[in-house]
Amino acid sequence: SLSNLDQDLPNYAQHNIPIFSLPQEWLWCESWCSDASKKHSKTIDLCNNPLHKEPKLDMAKRVISGPLFMKSWVEMDEEIKR
Repeated sequence: SLSNLDQDLPNYAQHNIPIFSLPQEWLWCESWCSDASKKHSKTIDLCNNPLHKEPKLDMAKRVISGPLFMKSWVEMDEEIKR
């Protein structure tokens, strides 16, 4: 399925082409990254965090908010709805 392509393709190709990992700041995920490292992140993955077990939209409202962001998820969502 397409949802697994990002995992399957590197697994298939790793013996034919060199694959390098990006530094952690390129992909922040609440499941494996600290809150302190979020301020250095370039992208945020709204991955499922087994500690919270919450719907994606609720997670987005919680994770994408605060002084690190010019706009919160709620503000961006309202702007798009208009």
